[in-house]
Amino acid sequence: MSELPLIAVTDSATCPRPLAEQIERLTKLTELRPQAVILRAKSLDKAAYRTLALQAQQSCEAAGIPLILHSDWQLAHELGISKLQLALLRQMTACERAHFTWLSTPVHSVGEAQEAQALGATVLIAGHIYTTQCKAGLAPRGLGFLQSVCSAVSLPVYAIG
Repeated sequence: MSELPLIAVTDSATCPRPLAEQIERLTKLTELRPQAVILRAKSLDKAAYRTLALQAQQSCEAAGIPLILHSDWQLAHELGISKLQLALLRQMTACERAHFTWLSTPVHSVGEAQEAQALGATVLIAGHIYTTQCKAGLAPRGLGFLQSVCSAVSLPVYAIG
């Protein structure tokens, strides 16, 4: 197991195989085993994402790895998944946010990090730190940015990219 908490974030646009198969492979890792999987598949419609979420939920539950749904808080609630990654926390009321034990959001500035904390986020995803295919042509924010975010909030902060 990794000494540092590692979360796998799926990307349907660049995954070399079907996401359900990739998640199944992730759950079987012995080294660098993720402590959670964020199911990010922006290119899928709601029905396809629901099908994938059900498959991922089965794989993750069998391996004892938490599944974090991306954006679709209604589906997460329906499937009994208490972990959610949501880009805009303002989309949900405080009552709706209270259903989740893990509520992460991406942040791209110290101000966004502070606002996310005030809105009830439990975890922040800061990025992108290094050059990544997902953000081709966009300069990375670097480790200084990550340090600034970590210093500005009392929440756990994960670096991405």
